[in-house]
Amino acid sequence: MAYFPNKNLTMKTYLNNSLKTLAALLVSATAICAAEEDKNVFVNTSVGLTVTKPADWQFVSADQHLENVARTQLNDQQMQEAMQKHATAPLVVMMKHPEPFDDLNPSFKVNIKPLGNISGEDPVAIINLLTGSMGKMFKDFKIVEGPTETTISGLKAAHVRIHYSLQIPDGRTFPTASDLWVVPRGKYFFLIGAGIRQDEKTGSHAEVDGILSSLKLEAL
Repeated sequence: MAYFPNKNLTMKTYLNNSLKTLAALLVSATAICAAEEDKNVFVNTSVGLTVTKPADWQFVSADQHLENVARTQLNDQQMQEAMQKHATAPLVVMMKHPEPFDDLNPSFKVNIKPLGNISGEDPVAIINLLTGSMGKMFKDFKIVEGPTETTISGLKAAHVRIHYSLQIPDGRTFPTASDLWVVPRGKYFFLIGAGIRQDEKTGSHAEVDGILSSLKLEAL
């Protein structure tokens, strides 16, 4: 999937669009295409991405992606309306439990976005830009780890972990821990997100780490 930024796009517009993607990334799911020889492996040859899900996890459909976005309640109503209107399918999403699941379902997702006006920025600077305005979007938003430099599949990257309360329309909230990774490559960057309960009752950071370690990105 390719995205081509408008050459007249302002930094404010770019960041607003990226925040919509980021919000959807934290709560959504999408269509997949598993390799025929292994139903646990997702391969996208057009962007050079391969990732393997645990055998007991599920790939999720585009319809479920849109349903999950619609169920999420953000603090900022204008941002929520924009996110739901402009939600797009990430490259791949997997969840631990089959839906419907009456709790926070651990998930792992990958988007690809154009760098546009932030081309040349360090990965830590990019992730700071993306998370800088997120406090108004989620209840009890707090950065608990990072941002720090790291590497993913041999590429320079950045990581941050955030805690917040995820609310659904019936009024329930779930104490959520989300990890975000930014991996610039050429004119684009991969935005990777994973979410679990803060108390790890329904899924663990160890499971997420295992998925991330399987992720391969081809160098340009």
